[in-house]
Amino acid sequence: MKLLTTGLLAAALAGCSTPQLPSRRDLALDAKFANQPVDAEQGEPAGRFWERFGDPQLNALVARASEVNHDLRIATANLQEARALARDADAQRWPQVNAVAAAGRLRDRMAPGRSLYVVGFDAAWEADLFGRLSGAQDAARATVRATEADLQAVRLSLTAEVARTYFDLRGLQERLRVSQAALKTQETVLRLVQARYESGRGVALDAERARALAETTAASIPVLETALMRARYRLAVLCGQAPTALDTELMDARPLPGLRSVPLGSVGSPESLLMRRPEVRAALHAAAAAAAQAGVARSALLPRITLGGTIGQNASQPGNLLDGSAYVYNLGAQLVWNMLDFGRVRAQIAAADARVEAVLAAWERTVLTALEETEAALATYTRTQQQAERLFEAARSAEAAARIARARFDAGVIDFLVVLDAERELLAARDRLALSQSNAATSLVGVYKALAGDLSS
Repeated sequence: MKLLTTGLLAAALAGCSTPQLPSRRDLALDAKFANQPVDAEQGEPAGRFWERFGDPQLNALVARASEVNHDLRIATANLQEARALARDADAQRWPQVNAVAAAGRLRDRMAPGRSLYVVGFDAAWEADLFGRLSGAQDAARATVRATEADLQAVRLSLTAEVARTYFDLRGLQERLRVSQAALKTQETVLRLVQARYESGRGVALDAERARALAETTAASIPVLETALMRARYRLAVLCGQAPTALDTELMDARPLPGLRSVPLGSVGSPESLLMRRPEVRAALHAAAAAAAQAGVARSALLPRITLGGTIGQNASQPGNLLDGSAYVYNLGAQLVWNMLDFGRVRAQIAAADARVEAVLAAWERTVLTALEETEAALATYTRTQQQAERLFEAARSAEAAARIARARFDAGVIDFLVVLDAERELLAARDRLALSQSNAATSLVGVYKALAGDLSS
């Protein structure tokens, strides 16, 4: 057993001016996942998981989405903003120099009115004696790291969503094919039964039962077609295009990948998972930023010292500004200490400390959620594989049963109701098989997403 202690968080907070951090629970981590498949390999999970399925169209969709997806563009813009604000925080530690040009009219009781013209430079620099500026730097840099992790989380979710929707699409196409083939067979049976009835060798009940089965199967087709359209629309929007833009490209049915040829590979360990998951890293850096901001709030209790000065030319006439006698300068220091604020600063410190507590709780929750999602994804993957294998055998048996039932009915051994039951079960078995195969593919995608392999590898 290993303990996820405050050391990970302390590393992220190193160098920040922070209050004493709230106590947190240690989290016991096992050496491996409870639902880890027996064929899982050692090492870290592979990146670019979608390429393991060997589907060129899936690869093209992921590449397209990675270039123009709107969520990804928003996350990229957020990162650019965070980096710009970090540069601004860095610049605050350097002197500020302003060019000054002014003209005015002065008048007092001791002298008549006169003009004054000024050109020169003002400079000011805050001495960061108590960590206000360095704390703001730490907060800005931690925010950049959190935003970088957010971008990685969006990219991971995007690729998983594209792959999952793509396999849903292929599974729906297979279910539609099964239903259309079954309907064709059922309509043939209906014509035969209807002909037997019209020739006096059958009964009306058999014909109506055959018609009811065919109509029920036909009614399922529009539902599947609607689901297919929604899947195509979803893929198009993920790729930053109009909903119908990929209809022609995705119209032709293609089989799902054979999952036996796509090994799961390595799954890593719970400890390494928490270092990989981008949302865990984002929450960790958000905690570091909040702690740094708390330090900034606490520095308001201490004085601020600013060094400044002016160098330039003052004259009563614009033409005299270049005279040596017009040269002036001044240097000085200013100390500002908030002596009486009626509790404002301490209220701001209390609010900052509360934010630290909130982001720490959010980090702990994110850690537990990551572990939960990974265990659930591994459990789902293992059991959907088992389900697909069982349903494959069930579909084979249902097909054999339907074939035997038709032969026995043609021989006059059994009632037509047995044939209808066999046909109904065959359709259901094939549909369940197609659905389970689609679920098996998407469950593997879910595992890859939960494991959060390096997408750049």
